[in-house]
Amino acid sequence: MKPSLSYQDISLVPRNLSQVNSRQEIDLSLNLESNGVSYNLRLPVFPAPMDTICSLEMCQILSNNGMLGMIHRFQPIDKRKESFKSLKNDGFDAAIAVGLDEKEIINEFYNSGARAFIVDVANGFNTAVEPTIKQILDFKNTYIICGNVDSEEGFKYLSDLGVDAIRVGIGSGSMCTTSIMTGVGQGIVSSIQECRGIKEKIGSKSLIIADGGIRAVGDIAKALTVGADAVMVGRMLAGTKEAEGNILKYNGKLYKAYRGSASYAVQQKRGKNPYYVEGDETIVEYKGGVQNILDQIDAGLRSSMSYMAANNLNELKKNGSYVIKHNVS
Repeated sequence: MKPSLSYQDISLVPRNLSQVNSRQEIDLSLNLESNGVSYNLRLPVFPAPMDTICSLEMCQILSNNGMLGMIHRFQPIDKRKESFKSLKNDGFDAAIAVGLDEKEIINEFYNSGARAFIVDVANGFNTAVEPTIKQILDFKNTYIICGNVDSEEGFKYLSDLGVDAIRVGIGSGSMCTTSIMTGVGQGIVSSIQECRGIKEKIGSKSLIIADGGIRAVGDIAKALTVGADAVMVGRMLAGTKEAEGNILKYNGKLYKAYRGSASYAVQQKRGKNPYYVEGDETIVEYKGGVQNILDQIDAGLRSSMSYMAANNLNELKKNGSYVIKHNVS
């Protein structure tokens, strides 16, 4: 049996002579290109499509930073449409999160100009996703993100369906209790490595989005080093001014709510069974504007890549090396 590794279990080790003269010369960009659609991201980071993260204001800030926001699906349809229309009117763009029972809604969004879709389901390794993926692929000029999967079998399944970017990781998120409630999931580093292996073996063009477990910028660097093309973050953006939700005051400090997409509150809001949940709920200390977080990610990645002799993300994967910090089972 192989050990199940998470970010906390490994540490990056420089083993190549760095020729990085200036951190500012490092290229952090990631190009998303498929079916006539192209997005050039300044940072390889996506926001988690959660209702306490992806507000309209968050999407605007991300777009200003050359990133792609997400319009989450845990809100009334009319509000989703209004948010997307408002973004488009202001010259911004965002991916639209959709469920498996939203055929007409997908049609409406596409006709309104949406081209990037995220099929937001807990288990992407399921035949239930096929009709939705096929519907989006039948349109011209679309980009599809789907997940989550946790194995090479799941990655290959979605890649074969034509998914452009695949969310990898089950039970790794700080607000996800899937592993506790179901016993399903492995360490996120092991998940990324397994999916990277099958991606290279079959020559897949599908991107790996490491989803869950990111606590600090160093974790983003680790994810990109072991094989992810991008990461999806929730907690890092939670509690910011632009994150959706009201500011709370408790014991003289300011907080904002943060909860998983399968938490009690979200399940209840959607009319689902709220008594079996796979998501947690908490409050996080208020962090101020999200721009500070994005600047920290930018600076931290540049510093890490300079140590790892990497001028761009491809070189980071090529030159990356790590050690296991302690015995893991």
